[in-house]
Amino acid sequence: MGKGGRIDVYLDCNSPYSYFTHMHLRRIRPQLAKHHITISMHPIFLGGINVGSGNKPPWTLPAKATMGTFDGARAKQYFKVPEPEKFSAPPFFPIMSLLPMRALLFVREELLDVENNVEDREKFEKAFGELWNMLWREHEDISKPEVLVKCLARHLKQEDAERAVKAAKEEKWKKMLVDETGRLVEKGAYGAPWFIVKNAKGVEEPFFGSDRFHYIYQFLGVPFRDLEILPPSGEKDAKL
Repeated sequence: MGKGGRIDVYLDCNSPYSYFTHMHLRRIRPQLAKHHITISMHPIFLGGINVGSGNKPPWTLPAKATMGTFDGARAKQYFKVPEPEKFSAPPFFPIMSLLPMRALLFVREELLDVENNVEDREKFEKAFGELWNMLWREHEDISKPEVLVKCLARHLKQEDAERAVKAAKEEKWKKMLVDETGRLVEKGAYGAPWFIVKNAKGVEEPFFGSDRFHYIYQFLGVPFRDLEILPPSGEKDAKL
């Protein structure tokens, strides 16, 4: 952990807001590093969190689904998603994300040294990001083994991508993902992205959602500029 704190974030490829969080944290990592704050990303099974917590996915509730159309477009604009019009749910959404999440867990825990090697961390995070790219942009079903291998091989060696998908079918990695999901539910998780944040004093708190970064910065003691309304372009502040 950096002496200024640590952000552990739990993400699932079925969640577009997990993608926005993944993208945003990668962008702001250099600034957070100056405050000695480390970021660690973890694959998690959102379906298991929903079942364990009793939560319902927003698209299953008509009012939330309608609002999600507006919020999704707003979030894509706010987080500066490249070519936002090409980022949309595939016709077969949602997928069963168990296989891709287990494969990513294998990559993180067995294949690469994500916590100590920057190059390995980059490979892992890019491979993680590719899941959203292939699912939400290319509309390919990454729950299918052959598609998942193709996806991971864009950032890993072909043989490593094949190893990861093979491992994802083994009991060890099935159990590990179940255990990780259960641990988060015990800590109060009910959705994704889910954060466990520890500040410089060693105090740990949970946060939920891609719209809670200002609360996270506040908890970490990171100086930041909050939202403020600016005068119209070319106009100076009026003085009394």
